[in-house]
Amino acid sequence: MAFQNDVSISHNRHNLGFPATANAGLRQRKTGEDVILLNSDTLVSANWVSQLQKAAYSKNDIGTATALSNNATIFSYPDPHGRSPIPNETQCAELSQLCADIWGGEAPEVPTAHGFCMYIKATCLDQVGLLREDIFGQGYGEENDFSCRATALGWRHVACLGTYVGHAESQSFKAVKVDLIRRNLSIINDIHKGYDRKIRYWQEQDPLRSFRQKLDLARFHQRYGKQPSIILIMHDRDGGVLRHVGRQAAYHVDQGLIPFIMTPETHLSGKRMWRLQTIHQADFPNLSFPISAFAFRKIARALNCIKLEIHSYIGSGLEKIVRLSDLPFPYDVYIHDYSWFCPQITLSQKQGRYCGEPSVAGCQRCLNIYGSRTGENMPVARLRLLSHALFQKADQIIAPSRDAARRIQRQLGVAVTLRPWEKVVKKGELAFPHLPPTQKRTIGVLGAIGLEKGYHALLALAELAEQTDYNIEFVLIGFSCDDKLLTDTGRVTITGRYKEFEISRFTTHHEIDWFFLPSTWPETWSYVLTQIWMTEKPVIAYDIGAPAERIRDMGGGMLVPLHIPPEKLLSILFQPAAS
Repeated sequence: MAFQNDVSISHNRHNLGFPATANAGLRQRKTGEDVILLNSDTLVSANWVSQLQKAAYSKNDIGTATALSNNATIFSYPDPHGRSPIPNETQCAELSQLCADIWGGEAPEVPTAHGFCMYIKATCLDQVGLLREDIFGQGYGEENDFSCRATALGWRHVACLGTYVGHAESQSFKAVKVDLIRRNLSIINDIHKGYDRKIRYWQEQDPLRSFRQKLDLARFHQRYGKQPSIILIMHDRDGGVLRHVGRQAAYHVDQGLIPFIMTPETHLSGKRMWRLQTIHQADFPNLSFPISAFAFRKIARALNCIKLEIHSYIGSGLEKIVRLSDLPFPYDVYIHDYSWFCPQITLSQKQGRYCGEPSVAGCQRCLNIYGSRTGENMPVARLRLLSHALFQKADQIIAPSRDAARRIQRQLGVAVTLRPWEKVVKKGELAFPHLPPTQKRTIGVLGAIGLEKGYHALLALAELAEQTDYNIEFVLIGFSCDDKLLTDTGRVTITGRYKEFEISRFTTHHEIDWFFLPSTWPETWSYVLTQIWMTEKPVIAYDIGAPAERIRDMGGGMLVPLHIPPEKLLSILFQPAAS
């Protein structure tokens, strides 16, 4: 053992494991001295000790205090799941100072301390005793066991929000981490019954969430000052809305705004929340809050929000979105589907066929039979009333096609601004080539083919082709709602999920002659049509919705009646140039 002034260094001849090594240091303390356990893979900043001490002594019954860190399980920030990279010295110091600046002295209770940076009061240590080196061996879980023993004696554990300690984590025995955690957590649950439930309950309540959010906002203001932001509201599902909202966000960046995309989500507690994410979502991952106009207004003001874009209410609830229209933020509404007046979203009934837009009474009968696909079952009349109220206060209602605009105007009686989602330039005329009758036809189908995207139409064509002498095959670049039924016909090849840059490669590899767009609902735009044209192949589509409008305007394909018999359609697909 070496001594120098107030520093002593103890060397072990062999690796004794973390608990035994820490205990060797704990035995060296003088009577009445507090202790800080600090891992060797940490990075501390100014005043870290005094801040930990302040938290530990804020109440008499507090036994331990643990700092915030980039990687420390329940003490992690910015990513609450501990996936943030270790900051450098400057970043750590800046973040620690920011913590100190906004900390009001609160010390949220936690179920366990964390040994990476753990302040232990002398009286607590005296009563609880040393770490259990006989059970926890090389490490992991010894501080959890200590915390449980301390809790049993009436001590509480808290998070110190006034300092930030960088942590590389698991560098000492990284290779065996998973096995150690599994083994030692099992031991802890055997010794301290209900430990896992206690941790899960604490995570569901998430007492540190409000401070993490406060820290996110402080970092936002530190970085952007008074730069204005815009909030884009969307659903929690897949689809073309994601692409359009991403492009809108990029556009707003070019305009000097900070775009936040707001989506609904379910918290661990089961509560529905709104989450705000930037393009670089790792920057501010804690901007989630209850779905309410009050909570929204508070955080929108804190982010210097000057406008909203409403792209969907699905997942949030239409009534909740309508309440945002009473707040002092101007907004535009973007039309991506018909959920504003159709509970089925796509104006489709059974098997995905276009419903013909019946009266309100007819729509209500459809709702009664098939239920709602929006997640809420309000009467159709109320759905339209709320949508109309929201649209009336909007600066603009924006649709990407004349067809979509006309349907919204007809059903909700509001003016709609036309603005295509993309500027599309086709290469050449994309005419259908004349092929010999004996030559095999390979027809491409692109995308995720669900019911309203024409699954049953495609299946019927494949079955008919298998029953006839048409030398025709379909290649689905993508997937469907039931791949097996399609492939069982022997006439459909399915590539599976794809990246956009792979479409041309698949088209060439499978020697696709032209494409078929089987969608049977009146789509508001269709990114798939754009992607087909990028392969320089023509397309056959049903005469409905935006795809039909775009093909009429620009050429590049052929339209067929929506209710054309499969036999006639298969003949056209085989020889469109002669039709």
